[in-house]
Amino acid sequence: MNLSSYIDWSDNIVNSAIKDLTITKKVDRYTRAGQFGKFIVCPHCNQGATVFHFSWSALSCQHCDTMVEKNQWRLL
Repeated sequence: MNLSSYIDWSDNIVNSAIKDLTITKKVDRYTRAGQFGKFIVCPHCNQGATVFHFSWSALSCQHCDTMVEKNQWRLL
């Protein structure tokens, strides 16, 4: 299994599990992704994605197509 298919597989598993979680930590200017990336959650649709850097000011959610500012994304 290569890295991209593993990331897609894990994103699907986590997205189905986070519907019941309350996530309180948000992305800030000190958030770093690390070597394996971070899983962030959209505040509008509660779906997530893995990101590998935070050199952006806003990001469009892949699930609901909403443009979300960096400091509104939540960390899992």
